[in-house]
Amino acid sequence: MHVRGENMELIINPSRTKKIKLQFVIYITLISFLVSLVSIHHTSLLFVLPLFYLCFMCGYRALLSYLVGLLIGIIFLKVPYEVLVISLFAFVLLQFCLLFQSMKSRYVPYLLTLIGGIYYAYIQIDLLSTLLLTVLTYFNTIIFAYLAPLFMHGESELLTHVRVKALAVVVLICMMSLLPYSQIITMILIRVFILVMIYHECLDDLLPGLFYASMLMLLMNLGYKDDILSFLIPLFFFYMVKCQNKLSITSLYFVSHLILPFFLEFSYPYHGVIVAMSGIIFAIIPIHKTKPLLSSSYQEMTMKQQLSKQVDSFCRLFEQMTALFTTAPQRSHSLEYIGYIYEDMCQNCTSQETCFHKKYGPNRLVKLMNKGLKEHYSESDEDFIYHYCLKPEQYFQTIKAYQKDYRKVHRVQQEYQTMKKDLYHQFSLLNDVFHQFSSQLKIGHIEESHILEHMEGYHFQIAHLKKYYESQSVYYIEIGLYEINKEEIENEFIPILEAYLNETLDIEVLKTPMHQLGYTYLVLKHHTRYYVQYGISQCAKDPVACGDSYGVFAMDENQYFAVSDGMGQGQKASNDSSLTIDVMKQLIVNGISLNDTVQSVNALLKIKNRNDMFTTVDMAQINLVTGDLTMVKYGACPTYILRDQELIEIASSSLPMGIVSPLETSMEKYQLKTNDIVFIVTDGFTSHFKDFIESNKYLIDDDHPKEIAHLLTNLASDEDKNDDMTLVVLKLCKQ
Repeated sequence: MHVRGENMELIINPSRTKKIKLQFVIYITLISFLVSLVSIHHTSLLFVLPLFYLCFMCGYRALLSYLVGLLIGIIFLKVPYEVLVISLFAFVLLQFCLLFQSMKSRYVPYLLTLIGGIYYAYIQIDLLSTLLLTVLTYFNTIIFAYLAPLFMHGESELLTHVRVKALAVVVLICMMSLLPYSQIITMILIRVFILVMIYHECLDDLLPGLFYASMLMLLMNLGYKDDILSFLIPLFFFYMVKCQNKLSITSLYFVSHLILPFFLEFSYPYHGVIVAMSGIIFAIIPIHKTKPLLSSSYQEMTMKQQLSKQVDSFCRLFEQMTALFTTAPQRSHSLEYIGYIYEDMCQNCTSQETCFHKKYGPNRLVKLMNKGLKEHYSESDEDFIYHYCLKPEQYFQTIKAYQKDYRKVHRVQQEYQTMKKDLYHQFSLLNDVFHQFSSQLKIGHIEESHILEHMEGYHFQIAHLKKYYESQSVYYIEIGLYEINKEEIENEFIPILEAYLNETLDIEVLKTPMHQLGYTYLVLKHHTRYYVQYGISQCAKDPVACGDSYGVFAMDENQYFAVSDGMGQGQKASNDSSLTIDVMKQLIVNGISLNDTVQSVNALLKIKNRNDMFTTVDMAQINLVTGDLTMVKYGACPTYILRDQELIEIASSSLPMGIVSPLETSMEKYQLKTNDIVFIVTDGFTSHFKDFIESNKYLIDDDHPKEIAHLLTNLASDEDKNDDMTLVVLKLCKQ
């Protein structure tokens, strides 16, 4: 899996980063210039201050671009210089707050609104207009603040519905700056923008911004009423008719304007030109249509729901199959055999009516029949039988005749019960896997939403959180934060997140333009710190097949090395050992724990061969993040770790797989160090492997494990061997 999304190119593609920085400067400069031209009651401060707050969150580059845009408006188009003075005053005030850490970012909109309100009162606007402009300043500040992640990251994937609504407001305000200079061009641009949003299926996100911008236009000049109605009324047609392409949108656009003469004073030269030009421009401009906003997630969720239903049906099936093997009380066959004994020796006895009712209790002889089937008689039991039974010798002979058969049936029943338990365990594991898979499907990408919910529970102000996978064990978490500084990120945010994920995270990118009052851009990387070099060497006694099998595979951040030695040599031993390795691999990569995997394979081997075969298992699980080694050993030779010319032995006395069930857990954990060398060997290699390594470790230098494995195998092959040989050499290396 590869890293996706333009934002990750900010990390790994310098030229892409440089291009986005340049675009960012141009956009901010242009927007600040345009919004400074939009004037309501002779002031543009209600738009300029909110943009200042957005630029302040994004850093000094954005602020410098903002000031350049204002200066262009002041110099060339006579924008009142007061907006620049108030912006500089606000900057000094916020820097003062940063210096003494006396304010949080959520209070900045109130501070800027207060500054704006004081200015509106100072220029002696009437009270009602002052209140209205103050309220609009606050609303605009909140709207502009939604765009901070979009401006900082520069990627379209951050276009949520809320941010599209905010972006539509900003675009429309920028277009309104052209109204004093050319009303026709402004109206054409607004209509083209509306058509583009309809084409991208964002009409629902456009309307709130369109109504808000219409209100602002009416505050600028009530004469815009007919123009506003002329682009609002036709929009209702697009709710009734679904258009899929530019031709159908353009056709419906022209048709929808036929009703305008019934609602307003329609001027064919004026409105006709605007409608015709906007439709033609939309039809000819090249537009790359992207997927509807969030529709891919909806479609993915729909597919997951269908797949989840199928998995749920499998869950119910396995629950029913598991119920068939639920452990039930073991049935006793002793009463049947007592009946057989009674028929053989007691049915025609003359004292059958009375001998079972002596002074030692009712049915004492029957109880002794039951005891004789299961165990040996004591002397007192034999004396009682000789004393009270008319045919004691026949009694003992009959018991002995049925005892052998009863014990054979009892042993078969015990094996049957053990097999039922093993099958119950296997079906339970499969059922758990399906349940887990079903839960993951229902939740979807739970990691992002759960991480966000968890961290917000610690009162971190998170504006954006996204997780990207580079590979199965390497991923990035991209986060946008408010009200936080570098020390809080390093000492609080990251430790809490690491504890929640139970994984280590490194800071890849950290940008804190304005610390607590700005928007902090953070990229964390989870990756493996180690990799394993390995070499494997085999020597088969049988020319057809080697009875030893090995496997190398990975799951998440763990790498596995498994070796199995089948009983004997040749094809049968190879089949048994390879089956063991393959089943273990499949279970582990499907999320089954090591212990459950071992018990499952052991039970399957018992069921398959009914105790006439067994295999040894040697498995090393190495965590490539922490360097932890977990050794699973059943009937296997000791494993050795060579560290700075010193040997560390890992031994186990557990039985091989396929003999008894359940197996006792046999796992040992060790913390490996960089350049540690691990030797995993089968019993055919040498009977004194520790001495063999001790005598040859001077030959092991910085060679690759492949060379070490082949060297040691060649040295050991000089001896006369009666079994297959397999040697796995592992070396832990730092990334």
